[in-house]
Amino acid sequence: MEDGAAPAADKPDGFDNLDHQPNYEGVIDRRSPSLEAGQKTYHVKIRLTETDDIVLFENPSHVVSQDAEEAALVEEQNRLFETRPKAQRTADAEAQTRDLPCKSRSVNTECIHRQDVASFVSNYDMYDTYNDLERHTKEINVADSASKMEITTYSREGMEDIDERLNRNPNFHLSSMILQRLLAGNVYREQQIRFRNMYPPDPCRADVQYLYRLDVLWTYRTVETLGKAVAGASWCPANGDIVAIAYGIYGHTGSEDRGNGYVYVWNIKNPVNPERRYRFDCPVTCVAFSQRTPQLLAVGLYDGRVQVRDITDATQSPLAVSNRDKFPIYQPIWDLKWVEFDNESKDEVIAVSQNGWVMKYTLTIGQYLAPYPLLRLDRVEGKVEGAAVSADGAGEPVNLQSDLHPQALCVTIHPVKKDKYYIGTDEGAVHWCSINDSYQHLGVWQMHNRGIFCIEFSPWSPKIFLTCSGDWSIRIWIEDLPEPIVTLSTGFAPIQAAYWSPTNSTVIASVTRNGVQLWDLKRRSSKPASETALGSLTTALTVVRFTNCGRSLLVGDAEGKAHICALEDMPFAPHFQYRDLQSAIYGKLVTKPDLLTRVRRMGYLGY
Repeated sequence: MEDGAAPAADKPDGFDNLDHQPNYEGVIDRRSPSLEAGQKTYHVKIRLTETDDIVLFENPSHVVSQDAEEAALVEEQNRLFETRPKAQRTADAEAQTRDLPCKSRSVNTECIHRQDVASFVSNYDMYDTYNDLERHTKEINVADSASKMEITTYSREGMEDIDERLNRNPNFHLSSMILQRLLAGNVYREQQIRFRNMYPPDPCRADVQYLYRLDVLWTYRTVETLGKAVAGASWCPANGDIVAIAYGIYGHTGSEDRGNGYVYVWNIKNPVNPERRYRFDCPVTCVAFSQRTPQLLAVGLYDGRVQVRDITDATQSPLAVSNRDKFPIYQPIWDLKWVEFDNESKDEVIAVSQNGWVMKYTLTIGQYLAPYPLLRLDRVEGKVEGAAVSADGAGEPVNLQSDLHPQALCVTIHPVKKDKYYIGTDEGAVHWCSINDSYQHLGVWQMHNRGIFCIEFSPWSPKIFLTCSGDWSIRIWIEDLPEPIVTLSTGFAPIQAAYWSPTNSTVIASVTRNGVQLWDLKRRSSKPASETALGSLTTALTVVRFTNCGRSLLVGDAEGKAHICALEDMPFAPHFQYRDLQSAIYGKLVTKPDLLTRVRRMGYLGY
């Protein structure tokens, strides 16, 4: 372009005249605001062409893929090269990999020198050597067998016993406990899965049957507790895998047969060996875990003492014991319960004894429990409200001058009014009292003709509770109504214990000497829904407890065995628990219209 003139027709289109400096004098930018409509716009043409490749880096490959077209030719050339008589020396090297790590010779260990030495020992030398050692032989009982095993150990004079040293090592106990859990898991894996309810029953399956069946998962037993009756059991409220079982006596036993007592803390992860063992110089009668502090375990003894143990402490020393110097009690403690006030932070235990005393023990900082007598029960005189005594006088207790105080057999705390407690006695009466009013009775009812072994409130109503007795019956009561609304009878066997199911409001489990009964209030029949015999026919059953989840049972017997049973083919838990319980009670009172009217007038009885 010259002087703003238009480009000539013969102007070359290539890059021959790139060295010529163009004249931009007549070129106007389109973005300029001074562009006028009448002015011309000139353009500059630039042509781009491809140049030759410029190699910056090249890494040619020396290998050929077997799928390539020239693979056969390369293989033939390699074969000819290898068959050459004077082939060049080659070396192998890695390709497209990182360098191999090298190790210096200085880090290698020195050569270990070995030497074989022979020695000859005659039978006479071995005989003399073993005679010089101290020989100890002891016999141990084998579980599930009447035979005994002899164990002989040899030790040199002055040498420490390795068993005693390991027994004092806490790390060894912890490692042994974990190893035993792992080994037990290989044997009881399916039973543990069932206990944890990992595969609950399907309510939509076609073959649903309500058989109320018990399936024994495993049995807690040890050689030391064989022959010791299971006197009580308590599940840990914070961990449903842990249960404390008391071994002692259940019922009348001669003084020569009482012996020692034990409390074992079992875990479902190890059904073979207990994880805590506590030994006492007298039989154990009852145990109970604390609700506020779940690691605390209260223990009642046959000689009237009460101890509190911390199961997280691996030592055998108790946390606190009752002090007999201030208030001595020498009669058996038949039952105890923890009292948890909502507005106080202290832990207290209520214990009832055979001589009629009701004691309250407070856990303090020291090594002794602070005792405080709440009440001493007196014999019921005259006619009181409650169940009528048999007309032939067989149910009337015989009053003696030396027997002015009844035996307190059981105690329970009101679920809502925490200061109110109920006591069952051997004369079939229930006393209810208050912790705030010492030496005072709030009331007394005659509920059975024989001793009352258990008082249990329904988990779905704070006003409905049951009692079981030695008069072969279970009775269900309502507060402020001195007449039983439901009576369940097993026939000719005293009922040792009875408890409500925590998952089904109408199911009750009870135990007699011959078997375990499951009751369902929704059934029209007055007989138990099922009755299962556990163990041998000559072994009496003593204790029954629902687990925290309500899908299993613990059943103890007089031989020191505790059976863990799964509840199979049970009715599914209703969505409205109290409504089903109320309907079942109304159904039982159809033949008693007056009593049914009184129950209806009481209104809502649930929480």
